[in-house]
Parts: sequence; structure tokens; C-alpha cells
Amino acid sequence: MIETTTPQERQDWMRAPARMAWRCVFSGEMDQVRQARRMVEALFAGTGRENDAGLIVSELATNTLLHTRSGHTGGWFGVEVQLPIEGPAYIGVCDLGGAGIPQYKRQQAEQELSVGGLGLAIVKELSMKLSRVGSPQTGHTVWVYLELKARDVEGAGTGAG
Repeated sequence: MIETTTPQERQDWMRAPARMAWRCVFSGEMDQVRQARRMVEALFAGTGRENDAGLIVSELATNTLLHTRSGHTGGWFGVEVQLPIEGPAYIGVCDLGGAGIPQYKRQQAEQELSVGGLGLAIVKELSMKLSRVGSPQTGHTVWVYLELKARDVEGAGTGAG
């Protein structure tokens, strides 16, 4: 075998700055939400946003299974992640459609906290931008831009109470 590159050249190529993108399909079962979350947390390792990215995917994937054909027998959902050299990361969760248009509820007051229905509001709070493309007929991709700098959480949880 003829060596055409040095080990250092291979390492340099592997570490060259470039946008990285991943896509993965998961079966439409609730236990797959955990698998999707783990995958995304691993992809975001070292960014300071591992937990936020995992929570975002967990919320979006759960909504997909509860509210679209993705959660029906034979259904599936897709997760896409793009990590750029600079700027925000992209996270998208694709469903099979069949339900209305994804919307989030604004929280009016602390006393109105409920057990369900706040997933997209949580996602919106964690992300720079939350949006969607698609339709109930063709399926949706609900996506976010996530700043890669860790959020400043100093003083979190120090409110009166």
C-alpha cells in the first residue's frame, strides 16, 4: 500500500472547520424520544448547551408522537442537527403530519401552570428562534436556532418564594 498522506494530514483534515450535519430516523415509539435526546446531547457535547439541546429534542419529539401520525403504528420521526463553524446551531424534528398546526401557549401567570401543553413554550424560551415548515398533509418540521454559548443562569431560582 502506498502512503499518500501523513497521519498529521489526516488529523488536520478531520479537524478542519466545517459545518457538520446529522440526520437520524426514529421509530414512532415513546422510548425513542430518550434515544433521540441522548444522540443530540452527544452531538452537543462540549458546547455548554447539551442539556438544552436534549430538552428541546425531547419536547419536540414527544409532541410529534402525541399529536401526529408519527405516533401511530408504523410511524416515525426524524431529527436533524446542524452545527456551524460560527453562529447558532439548527435542530429540527420532522413528523408525518395529520394534526393541526404546532402552536405554543404563552404562560399568563404562575398560578396557571399546568402539567401539559407548555412544551413549545419551553422550547421557545431556550432557543433564539422557533419556527415550523410543512402542513398537516405533508408533515411538519419544527425547528429552532440554538445559540452555542452557554446561557447565563446566574441567579436562576433565586426569586422570592
